[in-house]
Amino acid sequence: MSQQKIRDELVTTLDHIERVWTKLQPLTGNRRSLTFPDTHKLSEGLFLASWTHWEQFLRELFVEDLSWATGSAVRREVKKFRTKNAPERLAELVVGHPDTKKWIEWSEFSDVLNRANSLLGANNRFAAAGINQNDLTNLKRIRNAIAHKSDSAWESFRRLAQAAPFSLAANQMRGITVGRFLTAHQWNGMPVLRQSLQLVRANAQVLVP
Repeated sequence: MSQQKIRDELVTTLDHIERVWTKLQPLTGNRRSLTFPDTHKLSEGLFLASWTHWEQFLRELFVEDLSWATGSAVRREVKKFRTKNAPERLAELVVGHPDTKKWIEWSEFSDVLNRANSLLGANNRFAAAGINQNDLTNLKRIRNAIAHKSDSAWESFRRLAQAAPFSLAANQMRGITVGRFLTAHQWNGMPVLRQSLQLVRANAQVLVP
């Protein structure tokens, strides 16, 4: 699969998620089909879907580069492949895990970058200027608060919500849920969920212009 197709599939998914979220707004409120807690919970699912597809995008793009980029470990070590699809199969094995019940993490971009520097060389796309690792880390903290429900994930999320650029006051933090945070609070002038989708899209377009 080409890198452009990998990017376009992610962007298509993000566009779909944003359309779904937009459809929820007129259905939400007093005497409407959905209560605010309903939409908050659905928003958590939409955010989690966007992050899952971002991780899939990183993995697929990494495999593509490891298969075909001139400086990759696969291309450096193997000069002639026996079959047409051998580079992809070997790249999949390299970024896979010997224990098939486990999965190499793609959620922490700094780990992806270290892996890329090791396997793709210093001039790899993941080291490109323009990737905002701080924003991606913030998105991961939101994701963890939805997916993990651990005390550490929840405390990390609460610290995030109280710090800039969100700066939620004590009264805003009472009864906070991730879903309410995503829908009722602003990030760069738009709801947190919508800005999160924009950030994922923008970073994908940096990686694949």
